[in-house]
Amino acid sequence: MRVIIRGKGVEVTDAMENYVKEKAKSLIDKYFGDFDDIEIQGRMKVEKLKHFAEITMHFHSYMLRGESVTTDMYSSIDEAIKNIETQYKKHKERLSRKNSKIHGLKETHEPVVEKNEDALEIIRRKRFVLKPMNEEEAIMQMDLLSHNFYVYLDDESNNIHVAYKRKEGHFGIIETEK
Repeated sequence: MRVIIRGKGVEVTDAMENYVKEKAKSLIDKYFGDFDDIEIQGRMKVEKLKHFAEITMHFHSYMLRGESVTTDMYSSIDEAIKNIETQYKKHKERLSRKNSKIHGLKETHEPVVEKNEDALEIIRRKRFVLKPMNEEEAIMQMDLLSHNFYVYLDDESNNIHVAYKRKEGHFGIIETEK
């Protein structure tokens, strides 16, 4: 298990890092067994009296993300881990059917800030390695990440598609053509 914790507006102490490791390890032991290839990324942020905790677990090619905002950082960490557990339980059957060859999306972050007075400001840039998957897997991955949309490579057509969540709670697919 690899753990990376970053802070913005807050110093990440050893106690805070150990707390995240302890909570993540108990979750991993409870549901995943002994996986060495699990990576935990944490982002802690403090703005005024709000303590933000975002924890992302990468295992195989899946990502589970939990976020929370409270008035205490340790409570935020607890709630973020609890959100990950809830997501896992919700999708447990589908996730447990998959083996180490499951399809997914690995995300790498490259924060980029480009400033030009006449242009829009780009705050963040993400790059993704697309792997083939079907619509059901894409919608499940979108739900696991708590995103409103998800870009994926369709396993049948080999085209890039976008799954998105509609306002009424249904899902849509945007299909591209070459």
